[in-house]
Amino acid sequence: MMPLLRYQKEWLAWALKQEGSEIKGGILADEMGMGKTIQAIALVLAKREIYRTIGEPNEPSSSSTGRPGINTTLVICPVAAVTQWVNEITRFTSKGSMKVLVYHGCNREKTNKQFSENDFVITTYSTIEADYRKYMMPPKQKCLYCGKPFLKKQLTIHLKYYCGPGAIRTAKQSKQEKKKTKASSFTLDQDMESGKDGNSFYEDYMGMRDGKETLFVMDSSVGGVKNLSRGKSVLHSVKWQRIILDEAHSIKDRRSNTAKAVLALESSYKWALSGTPLQNRVGELYSLVRFLQITPYSYYFCKDCDCRVLDYSSTECPNCPHKSVRHFCWWNRNVATPIQVRGNVDEGQRAMILLKHKLLKNIVLRRTKKGRAADLALPPRIISLRRDSLDIREADYYFSLYNESQAQFNTYIRAGTLMNNYAHIFDLLTRLRQAVDHPYLVVYSRTAALRGAIESETEDVQQVCGVCGDLADDPVVTNCAHAFCKACLFDTSALESKTKCPTCSVPLTVDFTTNAGAGDLTSKTTIKGFKSSSILNRIQLDDFQTSTKIEALREEIRFMVERDGSAKGIVFSQFTSFLDLINYSLHKSGINCVQLVGSMTISARDAAIKKFTEDPDCKIFLISLKAGGVALNLTVASHVFLMDPWWNPAVEQQAQDRIHRIGQYKPIRIVRFVIENTIEERILKLQEKKELVFEGTVGGSSDALGKLTEADLRFLFIT
Repeated sequence: MMPLLRYQKEWLAWALKQEGSEIKGGILADEMGMGKTIQAIALVLAKREIYRTIGEPNEPSSSSTGRPGINTTLVICPVAAVTQWVNEITRFTSKGSMKVLVYHGCNREKTNKQFSENDFVITTYSTIEADYRKYMMPPKQKCLYCGKPFLKKQLTIHLKYYCGPGAIRTAKQSKQEKKKTKASSFTLDQDMESGKDGNSFYEDYMGMRDGKETLFVMDSSVGGVKNLSRGKSVLHSVKWQRIILDEAHSIKDRRSNTAKAVLALESSYKWALSGTPLQNRVGELYSLVRFLQITPYSYYFCKDCDCRVLDYSSTECPNCPHKSVRHFCWWNRNVATPIQVRGNVDEGQRAMILLKHKLLKNIVLRRTKKGRAADLALPPRIISLRRDSLDIREADYYFSLYNESQAQFNTYIRAGTLMNNYAHIFDLLTRLRQAVDHPYLVVYSRTAALRGAIESETEDVQQVCGVCGDLADDPVVTNCAHAFCKACLFDTSALESKTKCPTCSVPLTVDFTTNAGAGDLTSKTTIKGFKSSSILNRIQLDDFQTSTKIEALREEIRFMVERDGSAKGIVFSQFTSFLDLINYSLHKSGINCVQLVGSMTISARDAAIKKFTEDPDCKIFLISLKAGGVALNLTVASHVFLMDPWWNPAVEQQAQDRIHRIGQYKPIRIVRFVIENTIEERILKLQEKKELVFEGTVGGSSDALGKLTEADLRFLFIT
């Protein structure tokens, strides 16, 4: 019901051609804010109209594995984008012409019968990953020493190197500093008293004596399942007409459960939508190539015969009698490895030419706002970098923390264990970045609170989410000592009444309100409008002190209002605790604001967005960069304030494009806050390096610390 712009019509023609080719799909890599959602909807409608015009029934075809085919398009997107997809389908199609089903939350049906009755089924990456893990992943086995569940192969390694009296670590493994785990002393004592040594127990446990192999399957009391054949999840039990991945870089790590869950789906046509399809390394593009199932790029080939297979996870090839070691990944051999080893020289240069001119040219359509400025007619975007200096109090605290972190870093250098202790370095860098924002973020953090309460358990508090693999956003710690983003855990726990930990599969217990007791460390009552786990409940508000960045933000907001009384702004930060501090400070100044973080439900997010969009007095929207940095359309705002630089510039660019997109009519102002002579200046220099990765191939980037080289880490801690 809306006229498509010229470049959107170009996409439609190209997409229809792609679906008629052998590829049957592709990658739409337009810059953020150019209407990828609208273009995808247009494709579905156009294809349906073509079948009606020619009078040919669009009969679904069953898959080779026997899955029934349905004429439905499955859209997989982040949680924040679910409502946007529903709204845009409703807004831009005639009433009643499209039926949409949102498959998300604990109230969704468990059968696939309702799928065929709808044109669109919209779900999230966390939902499909949880369903895959629940129904399709192999069961886990319980270690009799520590009680933790493992996959069969993982248990073999666990017993050989890490657990039990017969476990012996390698030289590299012994260099890794790990959190001490409480082993089952009862089991250990029993085995020691019975005279068993480690090796004999290992052999008994794995059932390898006399050439017989016994499988120990966990019972339900420890989060396992008794049946080896678990079947398929509802989403995996049918063959879809079309699968559309929104923010497709969410599957960039092909080894993650999210990528495995998506790759296990079947469909006639496949599309990936992402403004940043290529991340830090060329190898990360393979997940999208594998999703599209392009010959020969996606396949493993046999050296001894003509067979090919998409995946192999066992020692036997399903298509030929040869072992899996006789198979090779075409992508690794001809693209990824030559580029990684040789760079842009000789074999690497030839591989890059093959990637750009043979593969990407045939599967990727990329347009930029600059290149399509005449069609978009977007207002100008002004980006400014505001540099401030810490006051004496903040500077003293920051540099004392920096010297302490540098001393620890140098310890790893001298011991030659730098690359073995990424998690610890990550923690050091995170604390430094938090100290630049506000010292309270370190002094009154949950980790600091736990240190004060339980001194013996302060080592290595894990803050990397076990579901998404990124730095935990609004982290919560389960009773089994695993950390997760609150939003990721909510999505997982909503699946069933008896939820299990996504990391270890033991029955899940977590206090969302207090988070591992940190909230109980104070007798203060909860501040109205903030969660009981908020940092505001751990500080003395009577002596609340602002910070350099908060004062700089208040000044920029004042400038914004002076220039345009109706202007609204969005404040992004990676730290939800910092957003709480900003929220409290702005409310004290009489500035009305609303907040969006990862722990909020879809309905709560919608309510926050609605208030910011419709309430003229609500001037500021505080958003967690991870929870709202993608998929939101907030053109009601004209200012963006980025409080802390991220390791990769594409994340910030995604955040900026929440307002610089179709539908924006005001000039855009983006302010990036950086503190001089701190780690943030070095992060900016690393960003410049990251920008070069995309320029040679497609464009953009998104992940960060895990991809930094040893030289990059040394650079961050130079004196």
